[in-house]
Amino acid sequence: MADEKSEEFRRFILENREIIEKILKEGKESEEKIRDDVKEDLDSHYSETKEKLKGTGEAIFEVMSDDEVQKHFVTACLEFLHFVEAVIKAAPLSPEARKAADKFEEAKENTVKNVVAVAAKDKMDKINADDSKPKSAPKKKPESIKINDVSTSKKTTKKKE
Repeated sequence: MADEKSEEFRRFILENREIIEKILKEGKESEEKIRDDVKEDLDSHYSETKEKLKGTGEAIFEVMSDDEVQKHFVTACLEFLHFVEAVIKAAPLSPEARKAADKFEEAKENTVKNVVAVAAKDKMDKINADDSKPKSAPKKKPESIKINDVSTSKKTTKKKE
């Protein structure tokens, strides 16, 4: 029975070969058209999204590189470290955990020192050589010396005699 069905199927295909090929060709063309349309849509959305992300990235960079934002960001990080430190100090810990907490404290101190050092270096890099030289005091005009009246000075001398 299976042989009869496969033979019948074979005959059907041979008799309708042109129609089947036409249907397959149309399906393939339709699939390619759909694929091209989808690719075109994706490409246009990709470029739009890329431009939006580029603008967003630039905006985020501008905000994050602002000196005032950096100051608050560093302060917030240090405050968070102080929070974690306080939690660790308040928690009952095993000797191993206490040792790890001490290493954490040491790392925090080193981080603070490094942040201060970097900030100081940045400040020093921004100082111009002209700014660091002491400015000379403005030159004073020579004072005019008034000579006292000669007669007055003689009178004082005479009285002393």
